[in-house]
Amino acid sequence: MAKWTCLVYLVIAVLSWRVWGDLNGTNNLDCNSVNSFDESFVLPHSWMPYNISVSQRTFTPHDEITVTLQATNSTGFNRFLLQAQGPDGTAPLGTFQITDRNTQGLTCKNIENSSVSHSDSSNKQLVQTIWIAPPESGNIQFRATVFQDLDEPGVSIKSQTLQTLTGSTKALQSMNSSDCGKSKFCFRSPENCDPTDTDCLFMSSELIDRQSFRFEMSSLSDGYVSIGFSSDTLMGDDDVYICMLNETGQVIVQYAYATGRTRPDIKPLGEVRNIETSFNNGVIKCSFITSNPISIEQSDSDDLYYVFLTLGPVQNGIIRKHPDIPLTTSRKVNISEPTETAVSSSSTPVLIKVHGCMMLIAWMTVGSIGMVFAHYWKGVMVKQVLGKELWFQVHRSLMTLTVVSVIIAFILPFVHVQGWSGNWSHPILGCIVMVLAFLQPVIALFRPPPQHKRRIIFNWFHALNGFVLRILSVATIFLGLKNIDASPNGWMEEVMGGLVGWEILRDVLLYVNIYFWRKDGDETPKGKIKNENILVILYLCGNLIFVITLLVGIGQS
Repeated sequence: MAKWTCLVYLVIAVLSWRVWGDLNGTNNLDCNSVNSFDESFVLPHSWMPYNISVSQRTFTPHDEITVTLQATNSTGFNRFLLQAQGPDGTAPLGTFQITDRNTQGLTCKNIENSSVSHSDSSNKQLVQTIWIAPPESGNIQFRATVFQDLDEPGVSIKSQTLQTLTGSTKALQSMNSSDCGKSKFCFRSPENCDPTDTDCLFMSSELIDRQSFRFEMSSLSDGYVSIGFSSDTLMGDDDVYICMLNETGQVIVQYAYATGRTRPDIKPLGEVRNIETSFNNGVIKCSFITSNPISIEQSDSDDLYYVFLTLGPVQNGIIRKHPDIPLTTSRKVNISEPTETAVSSSSTPVLIKVHGCMMLIAWMTVGSIGMVFAHYWKGVMVKQVLGKELWFQVHRSLMTLTVVSVIIAFILPFVHVQGWSGNWSHPILGCIVMVLAFLQPVIALFRPPPQHKRRIIFNWFHALNGFVLRILSVATIFLGLKNIDASPNGWMEEVMGGLVGWEILRDVLLYVNIYFWRKDGDETPKGKIKNENILVILYLCGNLIFVITLLVGIGQS
């Protein structure tokens, strides 16, 4: 009996030790629990039941950063393991100062407090700790494995990438152009300038290995300098690296993706390392190595890109629109091949300018006047010309000229880009306008006689399609002007807005004129031109002022 009693006590002791170990959470998580972090199993951010937040996004050696692990739901968590790792999974980095009674430090790779875990298995909503940056490190991420309860698998989460601002001024002072064409591809303005010159806008790229480049940037700026890689000379769908002066006066590097002429979307730095920065005498400099692939869409399989180089202001830690048109290589270049310099083109390509000018004249002058003749002078200019009333002959001639001009202008960007432009909104809307414009004369070929019962269907469809064309063509021109207008105040869009307002005023005045016709009892003023000629001449004068101003702006862009 005593034998069995001893056995029962032994089993109870073992179970108690296991349970006590689970309650204190020290027996089933080790330093490698975070190393199993699998990117492919990370939940979307909106679904994540936990998150890691940090008190700052950049750091220097020995900085103290508050790290918070928090549940985003009411269920909470009971166990976790937290480490600081490099983007490539190097761990652990730095040490932790334990400030929360629910946490404890672990010794990993013989470094005391290099990881943080739970001190007991009670339910938690939030724990905090302080991470102390090591003397030397690259960019880091905080990664954790979190468990809701004892029987469920853990969830892997990570923080945003923190960028190191390790001392680098001395190294960057030696940045120069001596290796341009020897080991580096260089792109700069003025021609053959050196980054030691304060007025030199400079970038270089150097192939480090098969997948890594070292990029350098330098410019006189109190905001940012950036480089972009594109499949065409138009902004949109471009990979961008930004060297930016933040609110604390430190230079940081950002990785971004531009989807149009809006502010680029900032992305995690990913495989960016060895960042070196400086800001002296108003000159921003940065150098870094990246293994991130250039993610833009290419129409061919080669590694050729247009390179953009620009600078601009920063407001409240966010980059703003660059005041000048970016420097752009005149052709696609291979940034892995040492080249002395690439001739830049700081203006809109000629074919794009011609495209813009033709579209502007076609829709805002020729087509607009053609619509005026059909809408307001029908039944007024009734003189017969070649068997048709004069208003109709003028309307048909002007609209035919409009469609022909639009077709020619539509082809020019495709000839220039040799494919589809990366900036989707303008070309897609342009294609819709092109299809609707082509439909107008095609449908007119099947116009029924005036007294035919289906004539009203044609009239409504023709008028509705013309109205939609008028709206969409104006919207497309606005987007086109936005693409080439690099002025900080966007004056070309404002002038275009004035032109649209002028057209609205024209319509109002012509409708008022018709109203007074009818008020005077003159419902069908055949052959009578009262105030229309004065209004149209006045409209044409204003129209030409607006259009010529925009043509000058397009030519200078």
